[in-house]
Amino acid sequence: MSRPTIEREDASRTPRGASAITFPPRFLWGTATSSHQVEGEQTQSDWAAWEARRGRIHGGDRAGRACEWWAGRAEEDFERARTMGHGAIRLSLEWSRLEPRPGVFDEAAFDRYARMLEKARAIGLTTMVGLDHFTLPYWLAVRGSWLAEEAPDRFARYADRCARRLGDLVPLWTTLNEPSVLAFMAYVGKAWPPGLGNPVLGARALRAQLVAHGAAYHAVHDARRDAQVGLVLNLPAIDPYDSTSARDRAVATAQDWAFNGVVLDALAHARLRFPLALREESAPVLRGPNGPALDFVGLNYYGRYRVRFDARHPAELFGRRDARETVHTESNDWGEIHPEGLTRQLMRLARAFPRMPLYVTENGMFDPSDTRRPSYLVSHVRAVHDAIAQGADVRGYFVWSLIDNFEWAEGWSTPFGLLALDRTTQARTARRSADVYSAICRANGVSDALEA
Repeated sequence: MSRPTIEREDASRTPRGASAITFPPRFLWGTATSSHQVEGEQTQSDWAAWEARRGRIHGGDRAGRACEWWAGRAEEDFERARTMGHGAIRLSLEWSRLEPRPGVFDEAAFDRYARMLEKARAIGLTTMVGLDHFTLPYWLAVRGSWLAEEAPDRFARYADRCARRLGDLVPLWTTLNEPSVLAFMAYVGKAWPPGLGNPVLGARALRAQLVAHGAAYHAVHDARRDAQVGLVLNLPAIDPYDSTSARDRAVATAQDWAFNGVVLDALAHARLRFPLALREESAPVLRGPNGPALDFVGLNYYGRYRVRFDARHPAELFGRRDARETVHTESNDWGEIHPEGLTRQLMRLARAFPRMPLYVTENGMFDPSDTRRPSYLVSHVRAVHDAIAQGADVRGYFVWSLIDNFEWAEGWSTPFGLLALDRTTQARTARRSADVYSAICRANGVSDALEA
């Protein structure tokens, strides 16, 4: 296959210079994607059904062809990433493709993923592979999605099959992506399937995902003793809008516990506390042979939320997020640009899981003009370096995302990619931020010239 070309926007290249900060040897620099958002031709998941319902997706968008990874363009984009100096890529498997009916696995789909992973390995890209990234097979969705009693066990069986079939090609596995986000968006809220709008069901869905993670962790290790298995968490910084206000401090603390703290506590101590359980319960499934059922932790971080007390928002624990300085659309909010929060959350993970490897598995911003993303990347890479200097064992950094993709309820309206996608022609065009990130990857750090 000939090497794919990358069209470039009319922008000068970043000059090279001596590195102002340098990362440890073998640090992984890469980008992240997910199956439903880039593959295309996907029809058997809960998200495919959700998109078909009027009014669910911004502008009536559908994933459709997406970035045509399933049709063969994944390998081309891997080549592009490698050409830009990336050493790793994070992607996910589509459960609904691999198990289209309960207990029935599609070997042709496994073969397609095997070819993708073999290509990545052949050109020197380390792969981090997710077993699930928000989507569920439609057959499980009609049985209750994550509220179905069988869901954790079904997920563990699926994980076992993936590990046995693809394990020799996958150095790093992740079980689930952002369980708190899914619980909030799909069960507490109504923006994602199944759209239940019930905080009690949100807590149940979060609990089920944690149990599923533990079950899948053990299943993968039973299949392959050399496996490295982690979980990807979204940990935004949540602060009081007015630090002198007792009410603002109280709601910020409550929101942080419900979204971040309860999950970290469950994983670190193999226990379930309120709101995951009315009374504290032991969770042996979250216990591994030498501590937590984790070999590493992935952190997704986009920004900070500052919250005010507001009695009109009981479902959000009486806290209203102030969005005046955040990166947001009418229906979604990625938080205020706050690189210090990334350092803070990495150190929080380092304290919760001493001596455990950490990866920044997603970091990026929605920036149609690509005017703010270059400095965003530089400042957040510096924030990762600050965490390493303070003792956190951070081993990799993945930008969200390699290419513009279908961004869930936002459809195609929020471009996050280093590569811009023309959906009609499928042409890829490197943005200015792609050159900035390429310079970071090649220097294994941030040069003085780049920072300037």
